[in-house]
Parts: sequence; C-alpha cells; structure tokens
Amino acid sequence: MHWRSPVTTPSPALGPQDDEVAGSVAPVRVGRQGIYDHERHLVAYELLFRNHGRASAELAEGAEQDHATSQVISATFGDFGVEQIAGDRLLFINLTRGFFTGELPIPCSPEQVVLELLENVEVDEVVLAGLHRLRAQGYRIAIDDFIGEESRLPAVALADYVKIDVEAAGTDLERVLDLARAHNPAALVVVERIEDDALFTRCRAAGADLFQGYGLQRPVTLEAVSLTPSQLVCLRLVRALTGTDVPTREIEQLVASDPALSLRVLKTVTSAAAATRTGVTSLRQAIVLLGRQQLCSWVVLMLLGGVTSVDTEALTMVLARASACARLAEGHADLAYTVGLLSGVASVLGMQDAELVATTGVAQSVRTALVDRQGPAGRALRAVLAYEEDEPFVISDAGHAVYEVSRAYLAALSGAMVTVSSVITPS
Repeated sequence: MHWRSPVTTPSPALGPQDDEVAGSVAPVRVGRQGIYDHERHLVAYELLFRNHGRASAELAEGAEQDHATSQVISATFGDFGVEQIAGDRLLFINLTRGFFTGELPIPCSPEQVVLELLENVEVDEVVLAGLHRLRAQGYRIAIDDFIGEESRLPAVALADYVKIDVEAAGTDLERVLDLARAHNPAALVVVERIEDDALFTRCRAAGADLFQGYGLQRPVTLEAVSLTPSQLVCLRLVRALTGTDVPTREIEQLVASDPALSLRVLKTVTSAAAATRTGVTSLRQAIVLLGRQQLCSWVVLMLLGGVTSVDTEALTMVLARASACARLAEGHADLAYTVGLLSGVASVLGMQDAELVATTGVAQSVRTALVDRQGPAGRALRAVLAYEEDEPFVISDAGHAVYEVSRAYLAALSGAMVTVSSVITPS
C-alpha cells in the first residue's frame, strides 16, 4: 500500500483568537499494530496515536489523551478511510473516560470497531452504565491491560475482549487469564507485549486467544496529507446542528463552504458504512445519510483534535471552481458542485483526481465526471479548468461558450470571496 508523503510543512492549528491564517495542508499520522491468532494469522489492528515527528505517543493525562483519541478517530475515518487502513478487519481504538460516559461523542458506527477501556479509567457506576449503553448500540468492548484488579471485574464481565499485558502480569499471567475466564467465559483473551517465540508459545499454552507485540509486528506509522477544516466554520456548524429551528439547507451551505469539511463528510459516510450500495452522488446526499447528530459528533471531534485551519487562496479557488461547475451544469448542479469541489481539493493536495476519488466512496457518476470529464458535470469541469488555464478552444470543445463560462466563473468567484471573508471574520 502506498502512503503519500506530506507536500508542505505543517502549520499550527488556528485558535479562537489567532489573527494569522494557517496553512490548509498538513500531515496526519496514525500508528497501527497487528493482532494475530494461534496460527499467526492477522485478524485485527490496534490504532495508536502518533505525534508528528515522533515515533511514539507521549501523552499527559486527561485533556491531552482526549485530544489524542479524537485525532486517531478523525484521521482514521476522515483522512485515511477504514478500508485503506484495515480492509475488513476489526479496529481496536483506545478511548478515555469521556467517550464511555457520553461526555465525548463516538461517531463511528459499531460494525468494525472495538472500543478499548484504558487501564487508568476508574470503573464506577457511570462508566458501567456507559458500557451497557454502548453494548446495546452494538459496539464491542475491550478491557485494556487487565492484571487482575478486583475493581475492574464488573467491566470484564461486560467485555468482548480482555487484554492482558504479559510484562505487567509477569508470573501471574496464568492466574490473571483464569480470572478473566471465570468472570467472562465468552470473552476472547488478547495477550500484549509478545516479544519472542518462547513467550508466544507460553501464552498459547495458557489458553490465550489472540496475540499482539513486537515479536509478531512492530507498530507501523501511516502518514497522509490532509486538507484541514476551518475552525470558525466548525464552530458555526456545531451551533447550527444543536439548534432546533435551523433548516437543513443552512447546514448544507455551511458544510459546502469548507472544502476540507466537505471532503471529510464524503469520506466519513463511506467509512461509517452509511453510504448506499451505488455510492454517494453529491455532498447533499452525504449530509443526509450521515444525519445531524453524527455530523455534529464528527465536527466536535475535529475541533477537539485540533485539526482546524484555513488557507484563503486555496479555499477561494476550490469554492469558485465548485460553484462555477454547478452554474454551468444546468439540471445537475449538486453533482457538478461535488465534482468541482473534489477537483479543487485534489489540486490543493497535489493528488491525481482518480487517487482522491478512490478514497471517497462516491458514485460512478461522480467518478465519470471527475476522472473522464464526461456527462454534463464532467464537461462543465473541463470548461472551468480550461478557463482557469486560459484555453478558449478547450472551452468550446467542452460544449460551452467562452462568455458563458466567464460569466459563471466570475459570479462564482465573487460568491467564493464573500464566503471566505465570512470564514475569516467571526460573526
């Protein structure tokens, strides 16, 4: 699998009081380590937080761990896509207390994730109620780094997986494993920190079901470039999504005003298994499929994870291209807007159209228009790109008059500049 290297130096995320505009392209990193069965067959992955420029996670307690977890989820489902990271295998994700108590949202659907309760989370009545709620919603639960603590046994009884740290358990490994079995015979036992063949053999003989550690696979850090959303748009969207009288059209306009947020919505619909079998044909359809509640959860995670910034020049170009395509493709405005949007994002990220569209799960009609430049939306895109490059003969060949494209593009550019101004200037 090929992972693209960053094309620019990352810029700091915008804070609410920042006066400078940060760069819109930045690298995102996620660590991944395999989990294996008795025959050393890969069956799942654990996802790990990775700071840019560091090989491992170096985290404080509390808010910084919440921040790291939010980055892992946002990057996995919004930047890479689950299929690219894990195919159809399960994903184990470490979660802090707030995700189990309901204070922080879990926006990913339960089909492919296992939620790990970290060892430093106190198992009290609130956490136990959260575990019951999440299990009722279909999520699988794993108890991380269990070493026989009596206080964690009620959580073990609710788990689908119990993970035991071999190094921490030491000579008590067999006792801890038996204790887990006694309190939850149905749970699969995962032993961590398998460093060599001898330890693998010992744990298999003790009755462990799954195995993880350097002796099987060292963690791999995956990296990609990401176009990051505007913090101000995200904040406005949260306010709109939590309001009771905000029309859906306003929600759509807010999402459409930010190319990075739009791209994440398209990718998230695919990653969250919410897309139709035929694929998504427009940004509007993706928003409807995702729903207000889940969209709000994703936006909150993006804000919490600090993945928000804006680049005025790039933002203006993408929005103008998308809007111009929509104006030219009469009767196919939604499709054309999405095609123009994806084309602009690909330009900013330095990617080929086909490479970007492969990660979004969009319908064949979008792929045909974007990659092959066919159909009304495809011809509109071809004409708009030719206008940007000052190629009048290509505009005519695409079936549009130069004056028609010029008028559409100038109107689109004017609207884009107004939108960008509203993004930069808080209301």
